[in-house]
Amino acid sequence: MRKMRPLKLKIAGLNSFVEEQIIDFEVLTEKGLFGIFGPTGSGKSTIIDAITLSMYGKIPRNSKDFINTQSTSMSLTYQFEIGVDGARKRYIVERNVKRDAKSGGYKTTLARLREIGESGERVLAEKDREVQQKIVDLIGLTAEDFTRSVVLPQGKFSEFLKLTGKERRDMLERIFGLEKYGSKLLVRIRDVKREKSNLLNEVNAKLSQHEGVTKEALEDLKKKFEILKEEEKTLKEQKDKLDKEREKLKGIWEKQQELNQFLHKKEVLDQQLKEIEDKKEKLKKAEKALSVKPYIDSLVETEKKLILNQKDVEKYSKELEEAEKLLEKVEKEYEASLKEKEEKIPLIIEKEERLKRAFKLRDEIKKINSEREKLVKEYKDLKKQIDGIEREIKALSDSIDIAKRQLGEKEKRINEIKVDSNKREKIFAAFEIQKEFERADKEKKEKEKRILELKELIGKQQKDIEKIDNLLKRKEKEIQEVDNNIKKLEMQKPPTNEDLLDLQKSLERKRVEILELKEKEKLKNEAENNLKEILKIKEEINNEIKEIEEKLKNKNNSLEEVKKDIEELVKNNMAGELAEGLKEGVPCPVCGSIHHVRLAQKVEEDLIKEKQEIKANLEKDIMDYQSKLFKLKGELSGIEVKEEMYKKEYDKLWDILKDINLLKLEEELNKMESDFIQWKEKLEKWNKSKEGLETLIKKLKEEKASLDLEHTRLKEGINKDISLLKEFESSLEAISITYSELEGQLRISREELGISDFKEKVEEINQKEREIEGLRNEIENFKNTIEELTNKKETLSNNLNALSIRKGQIEEIGKEKSKNLRERQQEFDSLSEGRDIEEYLKEIQYNKEKITKMESVLKETLEKARKDKQNIESKKISACKSRDLLNNMFREQSEKLENALLEKGFKDKKEALEYLLDSENIKKIEEEIKNFENEYVSVNKSIDRLMEILKGQKINEEEWNQLEESIKGLEQVLNEKRKEIGATEKAISDMQENLQKVEEFTKQKKELERVVDILNELDNLFQGNKFVDFIAARQLKYITFFASKRLKEISRGRYALEIDSDNNFVMRDDFNGGVRRSVDTLSGGETFLTSLSLALALSSHIQLKGRAPLEFFFLDEGFGSLDAELLDIVMTSLERLKKDKMVVGIISHVDELKGRVPVKLIVTPPAVSGEGSKVRIEYT
Repeated sequence: MRKMRPLKLKIAGLNSFVEEQIIDFEVLTEKGLFGIFGPTGSGKSTIIDAITLSMYGKIPRNSKDFINTQSTSMSLTYQFEIGVDGARKRYIVERNVKRDAKSGGYKTTLARLREIGESGERVLAEKDREVQQKIVDLIGLTAEDFTRSVVLPQGKFSEFLKLTGKERRDMLERIFGLEKYGSKLLVRIRDVKREKSNLLNEVNAKLSQHEGVTKEALEDLKKKFEILKEEEKTLKEQKDKLDKEREKLKGIWEKQQELNQFLHKKEVLDQQLKEIEDKKEKLKKAEKALSVKPYIDSLVETEKKLILNQKDVEKYSKELEEAEKLLEKVEKEYEASLKEKEEKIPLIIEKEERLKRAFKLRDEIKKINSEREKLVKEYKDLKKQIDGIEREIKALSDSIDIAKRQLGEKEKRINEIKVDSNKREKIFAAFEIQKEFERADKEKKEKEKRILELKELIGKQQKDIEKIDNLLKRKEKEIQEVDNNIKKLEMQKPPTNEDLLDLQKSLERKRVEILELKEKEKLKNEAENNLKEILKIKEEINNEIKEIEEKLKNKNNSLEEVKKDIEELVKNNMAGELAEGLKEGVPCPVCGSIHHVRLAQKVEEDLIKEKQEIKANLEKDIMDYQSKLFKLKGELSGIEVKEEMYKKEYDKLWDILKDINLLKLEEELNKMESDFIQWKEKLEKWNKSKEGLETLIKKLKEEKASLDLEHTRLKEGINKDISLLKEFESSLEAISITYSELEGQLRISREELGISDFKEKVEEINQKEREIEGLRNEIENFKNTIEELTNKKETLSNNLNALSIRKGQIEEIGKEKSKNLRERQQEFDSLSEGRDIEEYLKEIQYNKEKITKMESVLKETLEKARKDKQNIESKKISACKSRDLLNNMFREQSEKLENALLEKGFKDKKEALEYLLDSENIKKIEEEIKNFENEYVSVNKSIDRLMEILKGQKINEEEWNQLEESIKGLEQVLNEKRKEIGATEKAISDMQENLQKVEEFTKQKKELERVVDILNELDNLFQGNKFVDFIAARQLKYITFFASKRLKEISRGRYALEIDSDNNFVMRDDFNGGVRRSVDTLSGGETFLTSLSLALALSSHIQLKGRAPLEFFFLDEGFGSLDAELLDIVMTSLERLKKDKMVVGIISHVDELKGRVPVKLIVTPPAVSGEGSKVRIEYT
């Protein structure tokens, strides 16, 4: 088998290590035994952490802050080899980790695993997870397994030796990793059981949701579907008939509605005629006013320009006068400012340079003052540190004296309570005999009690079997009686569900037939009533038509007479107008006569107008009568159509119903319904009786099966208990012999040693040894404390000397700084003239800028004033010229406007503006007139067209709505029927699908019930960690075998390790007749040897699952608690391990061990100066 051995380790930045340290394991391990020594906190355990961290990326103690506080990163390089003899391969694993300055977390910057072969290096992995996985692949151990194998914490196994009960079982579970077979496995079983139980409940719930899903129910739905299809067909035929009638009347109704709309439109248009004539007149006036508007606009515009021009001339005259005054004033101010600039600016520049030098001096003074303040602060801090260190050195000296005094007291107490080893061994051997005697006594009493209990139990079980036999006979008799009752019931079976379904189908057909006939009877009565109503309405309309035709005839006659009167009046009026224009001697334009006698008189216009109004009223009345007549004839036409329709409907229904007796049909239906109810009740009663009997016989059979099972169980129990009784009687005989032998041995030991209770004496000795062990630990701690205090005192003395030297240096530097400060302050005071230099400099710069800026501003102002004066003069001349041109233009435009107004017939400009409309309004009015005329013609044409189409046909609105409602109602009934058909069809589909689901759920239920039964059985088996106890016991026996083998080797064949019947450890002393002793009676050296053997066996067991077992391990034990004799035994035992080619490393701070190991790695703790831990190799 390949094995793993360490070769070299490089550490930097990990825990107490700062600078890189190299550990050569090839040198350290060449003798087979080595030690790692150093004071507490020096970094000994960090070496093991470094090996684990380099390979697995984590350390056993799960420390989050493993990078040294003085380092920003950590680097590790670990070299090792795997193989056997010459066929070994070398590997190097490197890992760098950096601290993130912002988040404070760690980031792996390098993780790499290389293989070193004869042909060179080969990279196996280059990422954190890849390296970790490759290491596990190579050696076959996880980080936890590796840590448990490479570091053997002896104290834990010494504790393990003496644990019993639940505590030891828990520790076994942790050591062997058996959690997965205990509580975890039980939790897993229960999780799966809960999951399967939930699934079973879900399946049962689904089956309960599908109650009533049967093949019989499916057949019922299919039959119902056929009946509904027949009903749908009948309804559809009725609707098609009404649709045809509606289509026939639809054209008349639509044209009639259209004609009414056009008649209404004509009434509206007639009312708008007068308004349209007014708009035509307004439009003519507006067109004339529009042709005059350009002349008005031009004159108004020129008038506005003249007013504005006059204002400009006045404004420019005033501005010119002001500009001349301003120019004169600015010229004087500029000359004075220029003179001031030439005299004062040179003096200001000189002062500015002196103040700049003062600024430089002030900065130097500030710097020197700051440096002096820092020196003063440092001086005070140093003085405070020196005082504190002196006090601390005194306190350390006192603490060292106290620790040395307490150390002497502890060593004195050990000598007082130490027990002689020969007497101790005899007492402990006697204690073992006493425990064996007590155990035999207890076992004897328990077996006697158990035998008595078994005899009583067997008797009770035999009585229970007799009772069950009687119950079984009674159950068989009850089952036979129920079975006979079921057979009798089968012989009295009523009509089946199929018979009931056929009867129900006939019943439904009869019910539908009667409903249809009742509906037809109702329709016949309605048709008869409608026909009577129609005939009455028809007679009323005919009478109204005759009355209107008579009135219309009278109105037409009156109209003809009025027209003749109007023509006569118009002719007379024209003759009168002609007569007014005739002159004597001038020929008449009609007859040519020059003499004019009996001249015609002119008729008054009011008389003509009166006749025309009468004519208009007569025409309107005629139009109204014609409209009413047209409307009545249309209604009459619709009435006649309905009369024909109702007559046909009545005749048809009368033919259908004349030979049918509805009363007799209803009596037949009632009898069928009564028969159906009686048959159904009989069948339900029979089914209920049969179901009750079947349930009862099922229950009785289940009770009998349960009794059979109990009978078998009791029979097996009796046989088992009888066999167990024989075993107990046999073992009681053997234990009685042992009891007598142990009683004699115990009596001899008590007489020899003079001790009645060995348990109390053993506890007393153990108490003293525990006290000695505690005192030795305290002594070791006191020695470490004295060493640490002494080192700290020396470090503080060195720091005190360094601080005193620095204090003297600060005093010299301070004197030099004070001298420089005085010189610069004097020069500064001279330059600043006792004033604040910032304010002084600002004042000088302000004056300089003020003078320069004033001269510049006045110069610009002077140039601007000159330009402004020239611009105003030019504007004034231009305005005067424009005024003359505008006056001439105004006169010409006034003449043109007067001529245009005269030409278009307007009195003045005001009248023209009153009639003026813009082009948009003119266009709008023209469009209105045009649209009106077009619409008026169109409406009249449409009325003529529709009256021609209808030719007097008409339908009443109430009749049309009634027809529509009949169709709508029938359509609604048909839709409801179709929905019912769809719902039934879906129900059939759902039922078919649900039948498949029920079959599948039933299959699932059987399988889940089987699995849940198995899981319940497993749950019972795994309760109480029984399986873990079984595996742990097997593992413990295996470990004990190899630990015993190792113990015999390192004890030269004297000691062996065994397990008693309660799985407690017992040590066998083969040099003392093979006597077995409890681990509580072992001395310190014996306990150590036994614990070491047990630890080595466990390490080998853990490594069995690895592919490259380790050739080395570390013992991290508190060797300081061992005396010289015990230490010698331990070291001798460890040296014997070398023959197995096993390298052993001891981690300790005990100086006495250094001389017992051939090679040592000395670890020096971190220094106060900031240096980290150091390592070096020494030979003994």
